[in-house]
Amino acid sequence: MRLYNFEMQASKRPGHIVPLCLWALLLCAACATAPPQPQPTVFPAAGDAAIQVFFTRPQAPDVPGRRTDGVDKYVIADIENAATSIDIAAYDINLQSVTDALLAASLRGVQVRVVTDSDNLARSPVAQLRSVGIPLIGDERSALMHDKFIVVDGTIVFTGSWNPTDNDTWHNNNNLLRITAPPIVQNFVVEFAEMLQPGGFGPRSPATTPFARTTVEGVLVETYFSPEDGVAAHLLGALRGAQHSVHFMAFSFTRQDFADVLLERAAAGVAVRGVFEDRLLAGSGRKVFERLQSAGVPVLADGNRYTMHHKVFVIDATTVVTGSYNFSAAAEDSNDENVVILHGPALAGLFETEFDEVWARAARAAVP
Repeated sequence: MRLYNFEMQASKRPGHIVPLCLWALLLCAACATAPPQPQPTVFPAAGDAAIQVFFTRPQAPDVPGRRTDGVDKYVIADIENAATSIDIAAYDINLQSVTDALLAASLRGVQVRVVTDSDNLARSPVAQLRSVGIPLIGDERSALMHDKFIVVDGTIVFTGSWNPTDNDTWHNNNNLLRITAPPIVQNFVVEFAEMLQPGGFGPRSPATTPFARTTVEGVLVETYFSPEDGVAAHLLGALRGAQHSVHFMAFSFTRQDFADVLLERAAAGVAVRGVFEDRLLAGSGRKVFERLQSAGVPVLADGNRYTMHHKVFVIDATTVVTGSYNFSAAAEDSNDENVVILHGPALAGLFETEFDEVWARAARAAVP
């Protein structure tokens, strides 16, 4: 696992993390057969970094008894230090290490609340949480409760593409952000509170993000929630502004309007490249893949034997889009999703490195 300072279904090598140092300027007024892979270098964390970025490194072959250095250890450390509250909104939760940490926190008097997709309420680890009286809220609709965030003590938020599941920790390519900048954390506090109220899911959810655009140490950070915040318009605007490069990693990419803009930028001389999750290319996702490919845009099916689960754009090596939001109509119109857009070359550089690794593995897998 590699740590940079500033910082669902699938396998590669042990996770890497990244510490990235940003200081919050704003105070919130409102409350198998493959050989084992080498171990990545670990860099020491740098104190109170406002944004940290972590990347999973799935293990191949995966030997459960030898699982070490997963991104879950950073979440667990904050859960173990929680003094008052832990609020989780996650599509699925089945990672026993996180479940055990939540159970222990609840037993010592910390308020633990969980929002998840109703389809996953009956899963075993979730039932363990219910057994000690932890409130479990499902969205009770056919669309997905697909958010991915954890708020600890109202002062720390984890978000990204990672679910607290076994697959997302040990098999799939994912990113996880740890953020302590108060305005950004407050955005997620407000969103979680909405989901506890009637009409708090889907298109009925109110657009009340208090700090949709805020600056942390000169770095603009945008926070949006779907469907209420019109995420697609913000992402299309960011993509249209690309002048030099767009690199993307897409678990699901079916939006033709996103493809339109990528083709426009490529025709204008912008270097566009992307990696698609291989399993989803058997369905509607293949349309965008083949459209870009036929236009000469370099695109590859991923090389992870399990799942490439990122939902990431890196624009001009200075702007990063990440979160739970797949590039699909459902993510925009019906699912509950969260997205952050980070404007800053240091953060973007970390995702560029991740893209390079995912691209290289996809390129190796493409060789007959």
